[in-house]
Amino acid sequence: MNIKVIKDQDMETYRALSSLVGGECGVPSLAIYVDPSLPERTQRMLVIHAVLENYNRGMPHDKVEQLCGFIEEALDQLEG
Repeated sequence: MNIKVIKDQDMETYRALSSLVGGECGVPSLAIYVDPSLPERTQRMLVIHAVLENYNRGMPHDKVEQLCGFIEEALDQLEG
């Protein structure tokens, strides 16, 4: 995990958010590496899986897989 703490008195961009939590604002970052030789659809689903898994780290893996399946099915309906 990459963690960087920045002491910044000029937090104008985050001022509204930080006032809600007492003077701090955490900005998460996620780098996703995907094998470009995989089919584009597979790459897309791997990216969705990585985002979901990292957004809610407490979610059981089987639920992440289930949610990915729901998203994939919805996108298939959209395309078809």
